[in-house]
Amino acid sequence: MLMLFMGTLARLLFGHERAVFSNGRFGFDLRPRWWLIILLTILLGGFIHFVYIRPRFRIKRHTTVILAALRTALIGLVVFMLLKPVVVVSSVVPRSSYVALAIDDSLSMKLQDTPGRLTRLAYAKQMLLAPPSAGKNSFLTDLEDKFKTNLYGFSGEVTSVADGNTLYGEGRTTDITGALDEIAKRSSGMPLSAVILATDGAANVSRDLDATLRELRARDVPVFTIGVGDTSRPLDAELSRINVPRRVLVGSRANIDAFVSLSGYGATKVLLNVREDGRAIKTEVFNLRGSDTQAVKLEIVPSTPGFHRYTVEITPLDGEVTIDNNRQDALVEVIEGPMRILHVEGEPRWELGKIRESLSLTEKNITIVSLQRTGENKFYRQGIGGEQELVAGFPKTEEELFAYDGLVLGSVEASFFTTEQLRNIEAFVARRGGGLLALGGRFSFDGGKYKGTLIDDLLPLALEGHKVDDAESYAPVYKAQLTGAGQEHPITRLNEDRSVSQKTWNDLPPVSISEILKTVKPGATLLLEAKRVGASSPAVPLLGQQKYGRGQTLALTATDTWRWRMRMDSKSNAHETFWRQMLRYLVSGTPKQIEVGAQQDVYVMDDTVSVVADIRDKHFNPVNDARATARITKPSGATLDVPLKFTSINDANVYTGEFKADELGQHGIELIANSSSLGQVSAKSNMLVSDLNREFYGAEQNPGLLKRIAAETGGKYYQLSDLHSLLDDLTYRKTPYSERITKDLWDMPINFFLIVGLLSAEWFLRKREGLA
Repeated sequence: MLMLFMGTLARLLFGHERAVFSNGRFGFDLRPRWWLIILLTILLGGFIHFVYIRPRFRIKRHTTVILAALRTALIGLVVFMLLKPVVVVSSVVPRSSYVALAIDDSLSMKLQDTPGRLTRLAYAKQMLLAPPSAGKNSFLTDLEDKFKTNLYGFSGEVTSVADGNTLYGEGRTTDITGALDEIAKRSSGMPLSAVILATDGAANVSRDLDATLRELRARDVPVFTIGVGDTSRPLDAELSRINVPRRVLVGSRANIDAFVSLSGYGATKVLLNVREDGRAIKTEVFNLRGSDTQAVKLEIVPSTPGFHRYTVEITPLDGEVTIDNNRQDALVEVIEGPMRILHVEGEPRWELGKIRESLSLTEKNITIVSLQRTGENKFYRQGIGGEQELVAGFPKTEEELFAYDGLVLGSVEASFFTTEQLRNIEAFVARRGGGLLALGGRFSFDGGKYKGTLIDDLLPLALEGHKVDDAESYAPVYKAQLTGAGQEHPITRLNEDRSVSQKTWNDLPPVSISEILKTVKPGATLLLEAKRVGASSPAVPLLGQQKYGRGQTLALTATDTWRWRMRMDSKSNAHETFWRQMLRYLVSGTPKQIEVGAQQDVYVMDDTVSVVADIRDKHFNPVNDARATARITKPSGATLDVPLKFTSINDANVYTGEFKADELGQHGIELIANSSSLGQVSAKSNMLVSDLNREFYGAEQNPGLLKRIAAETGGKYYQLSDLHSLLDDLTYRKTPYSERITKDLWDMPINFFLIVGLLSAEWFLRKREGLA
């Protein structure tokens, strides 16, 4: 309203629209010769000198200055008017060109955050399309006086409309880029002067906006954007997204990272609920900062195999503008084992035995196959699947090593492995996607002379090449302590209650560390630190983790975590819990040789679902000669075959295809493929089509996006309350469909007000000083 008042006041004073002055060029109709201007200046100076500088009686100095300034301004203003000032501006030739007016018709336009608590769409229609009333034209009527107008509604698609009666705000997506593309296409061949886009800017369809804006700029078609909705932050709690592991080993702890955005609230208690397949399994309260986005962690322990739908939801807060953005879904594949881990030790020690004991007889999902050197070319094997397994020692080929899901390197020196075997270990992590855990010991890390080898590259802690003091390998003087990341991590969370977990770590006895690795590599995460008992020295890294290629690596520098079992009360299960969680985490993300799935686990209705199949040979190299099809089984039982093509996504060579999501619920995906090198192969997976609607996520007005669209196309951004300025800016623009017009400035009302004001001021001053 303030902008409207200021615009009306400016027009009253200057007699013309603001756009006339901002887009026009100033000049004079009457241009006297230069000598005449000089003569008039001399005469004016003489007049001021004799009237004010040398009067017949004395006047105060400051009064003289003011009177001279007032009379000079008055004479200057009269001269200015006599020279007939004008502004030359381009003005559109009425009805010679088109303007496209597109109004957002998506669900987010139903939010009520406008004056009078109208929905955004109702307010936009009222301001843009309402019929004339009380002698005042609507914006659309005034627009049609100047331009031929095409009216559109848009959400996921663009539709031509005759009036606002067919705009209901039911679109499930907002595709601004697609709308601009489609409008430009439909206007091809027309004299299109501009596009007016009325929207909240809550775009949620990913497209190449840059290319669209460049094309509109090249065609000299500016986009004038109108922001709809409150620009201030409304009262709202939004569950922006959740991150959940795609695959979890049954019975393992898994974290749900939930990102909660609070808008308009101060510090608030937020209640989050978790449901598994519709069944409530967890409720937790978090104290969150106001007007911010924060990540919180929720822990789940899936107990049954299969695909499970997890729903995380915020209990509604008082006064929320919408509760339709309080929920997110995730789909998790809970898998059964056995997952096989190869553990290699170069010397007999208790650590291997106690790790094996930590997997109770009831553990069916993890199997440790151990290879312990007992002498020259002599090995003690445990957990083998057949008499010939590891009979010759550590696997000599990729195919043999890749049969395992995880690898643990204990106290064994680098020279134990051949150069080829070291390359195979690197490939096991990078290409096969397996998990590698390196344990501390006399012959580990620098003690095993791994500096400069491929294993050095794999580790999350940097090797320094220092000599190792064997005495430190048997000196239990380091207490483990959690880092910030470790407090929430599935490996180091020893109890669902954070305080109990922390107390358990505090109570664990000290362990030995053969060598101190001080540097955590960039990109790695430190989960545990070690503090020397009774010393003031800083804590040192104990357990680090990092991603490497398709897999992950961990390094635990302790040599004797068995002390956590042997020196604790018999009722304590901290050692068993730690190692079960460690080994489960090590292999839970290890991929299979043949996999299929959706690029995302959760989609919404009308989304384009991208199916991805990863087909690899026994060396886990991509296979590119397969004829592959994905058979989609919808919740209704209907099936759809999607052809898959070999392509590259994020540097990965995979097979991809697409289909449109048109049913809610879980969809089965079955890969049917035939390769000359592999023969017939198959794989299965699931994906979820959720009933969530993205229109209510990040649905506050996005002025940043709207201003960018306008700026990059030569348009301008407006609020609905400033439509008169929009019409003026459209009218007074230089385009192929405009003509130059001249507007007089000598008769502006402000000139009259200035003359009266200057004369009145001079009279008042003279009166006060007794000069009149």
